[in-house]
Amino acid sequence: MQGTTSFLVERSRAIGWESLPEDVIEVACQCVLDWLGGAISGAAEPLVQLLVEEVKEQGGDPRATVILHGLRTSPMFAAMINGSAADALDYSDANRAMRGHTTPAIVAAALAISEARKAGGKEFLAAIVAGVELACRLGLGVQPPKLRAGFHPTGNLVPFGATAAVAHLLRLSEQQWAHALGAAATQAAGLLASGGTMSKPFHSGKAAMHGVLCANLASRGFVARADAIEASEGFLYTHADDPDEAAMRESPDRYLILDTIFKRHAACMLTHSSLDNMLALRSQHRVSPQQVRRIELEVQPNTLHVCNLQEPKTGLEAKFSFRAACAMALLGDDTADIGAYTAERATSAEVVSLRDRITVTAREGLPGGTQRAIVDLVDGRRIAVASDAYRPLGDIPRQRAIVSRKFRALVGPVLGSETAARLERMVFELPEAKSLAPLAEASVTVSMAASGHGKI
Repeated sequence: MQGTTSFLVERSRAIGWESLPEDVIEVACQCVLDWLGGAISGAAEPLVQLLVEEVKEQGGDPRATVILHGLRTSPMFAAMINGSAADALDYSDANRAMRGHTTPAIVAAALAISEARKAGGKEFLAAIVAGVELACRLGLGVQPPKLRAGFHPTGNLVPFGATAAVAHLLRLSEQQWAHALGAAATQAAGLLASGGTMSKPFHSGKAAMHGVLCANLASRGFVARADAIEASEGFLYTHADDPDEAAMRESPDRYLILDTIFKRHAACMLTHSSLDNMLALRSQHRVSPQQVRRIELEVQPNTLHVCNLQEPKTGLEAKFSFRAACAMALLGDDTADIGAYTAERATSAEVVSLRDRITVTAREGLPGGTQRAIVDLVDGRRIAVASDAYRPLGDIPRQRAIVSRKFRALVGPVLGSETAARLERMVFELPEAKSLAPLAEASVTVSMAASGHGKI
């Protein structure tokens, strides 16, 4: 059988604009729009401010733009900051094939290289499709629980996707692709224990940075282990138990970017099924917090290591707390609003009172992303609901409307509704764009660009 690295390279390297189906192009544009909304709204987060300060001190060839800030720096540093910003609010899309976030890093890396090398929109979008495809194909073989405990799929798998996107843009040879992925394999790292801290979105930033670095080095003749993914003591050996390499080759005619899931809640993706259960309790069963004696959340065991913070003290920690986020949802908070997650709300008496009536139980055998909520009411009734939020919507036109509304809600308050509408048009016109520079330039706020950032 063809080696794993060779298969992945052949599959992703062969992706070309002319052969992309319309639905794949549409979803790729939706991914860029969702990414841009997250990057713009997340660019003011403390994590990003710290990265900007560090990059200004380190310096860099000013060929790529840092979103919102207007800082011009090296493609590698721009990718690192933009990738981190896109994941800073934990509102980025996910993909069930690899159980993590693909586009924060992949789009950031592709944008930085496209801007620096003056690539057009078609090349940019094809590179994103290629990067997502490779990361997700690899992810199919090491989906949890095969991925060893403690590893965050975004940190461990997406460096390969970001590397593939840049390799695609650089038009590397098959051998150069293999060396680039070999270099990425030895960079693959990210701990689930980082959830609720700045390090978690930094996984996306580092994945983007390593994608640029590894592919660029390969283009210069850098030599890595060309089969480092499948080699003895390579990536699969060290990171996975009994990897399913056959699963990587399943549905060869399907582009896995179509399995992208766009978040409806601004919290960890692993909480979404339970949050949907809370909304169902409110809307379908008319359950109010005052009626609740006890709620038991049944979830997959692997989720407990990520988003089961018992008593969150910050808004960021609340996004990784089943109990707090579900309490907020049942209380009627808009969990799609990034402003809903604050330290004041997470520690408010109202949230804490309901939170402490919620327990989280690991249940083996729950299919897909299904989670259950069992509610005991003070009047003696018991209600059970179940949801699976870890599925693509399937209706692509409706999905565009949802992603567009989310984008405007995130970007409008930052850059204004007119700029948000213009950026949205530019994204869906990417197939005709000759350059990515106008999109990058339009994503900068004048006040931040004039506040001492700019070129370094």
